[in-house]
Amino acid sequence: MTAIYVITKILTFPGALTKALYEQIMCRILKCPVEDNRYLRTDEMCGHVEHELIERPVASFMFCFIPGMLNFFFALFLGIFPLVNVFYLGNYSGFVASSAVLSSAIKQSNAVALVDMILPMIFVWLTVSMLANIFPLFEDTIVMKEQYSKLNIFAKIIFFPGYIVMRVGSVLEKYGITFLLLIAITVLFAVL
Repeated sequence: MTAIYVITKILTFPGALTKALYEQIMCRILKCPVEDNRYLRTDEMCGHVEHELIERPVASFMFCFIPGMLNFFFALFLGIFPLVNVFYLGNYSGFVASSAVLSSAIKQSNAVALVDMILPMIFVWLTVSMLANIFPLFEDTIVMKEQYSKLNIFAKIIFFPGYIVMRVGSVLEKYGITFLLLIAITVLFAVL
């Protein structure tokens, strides 16, 4: 299954790169040493940074939660254009042609039509790329589970929903299912 995982990470490389960057920033904030910071590799660490064990339970949860949440918000920001313009309004063309600044930058009408067609597709791909990379590495969720057992009952109740979502999502991402689900949802939006 590592081959499927690496293929989905390479197909969604902008999301994998930003997720790994957010993980490295979280390691720096949490003062956790990073062992290997190559973002795109050909093993199960593709799109993630290899770091030492995070000893504190809340820090382990935050390390798994915050990079994915940042990728999610970045995906929402990128997805506003295709979601509203293409899927909601049905405006598959005319974005560049209706903008005086963009249409003056592109002189030929064929080029304007080509950019009008390709630009929403690029934004949809970037959005899917970010959303396909919101869950933590499966091994990080295992460490988070071990740290979760050290919490008191009140903290366990607070962190339980996030833990379950991240655990299930990491399993789905490990087998490339999140990418396939997002492609299916995108096609469904386009058809409806």
